[in-house]
Amino acid sequence: MSATRRFCREVQGELPALLAGEVSGWPERTMRAHLRHCSDCASELKRQEHLAQGLAAVRDTDVEPPAELLDGLLQSAARPGLRERAAVPARGAISGARPGLSVAFLTVGALASTGVGWAAWRGARWAARRVSR
Repeated sequence: MSATRRFCREVQGELPALLAGEVSGWPERTMRAHLRHCSDCASELKRQEHLAQGLAAVRDTDVEPPAELLDGLLQSAARPGLRERAAVPARGAISGARPGLSVAFLTVGALASTGVGWAAWRGARWAARRVSR
């Protein structure tokens, strides 16, 4: 990824803070200069400004949500769906339908690979010291 694209990604990530007035000084001047010359980042700033204005307009209204909205949301949350099916590992996984065993296997694997990596690092340091003597 080019340095320019990386900088654009950083600037676009900081646009909400810039709009909120949380960026000042040198970082703000750098971002403003970049926004003058980069059409992609400038259009993203316009999009986020429009979104912020829309959210502010919604926040400023005194509209009450419908009374049945909460009941509908609670019923949707109680209904079994994808989230419940995704919580159980698929058949054929390391431990079948035993999530605890899957976690145990993954933990043992992580510890073993860490130990092997540490041993290789330690061996390389020991070998380097023997060569330098």
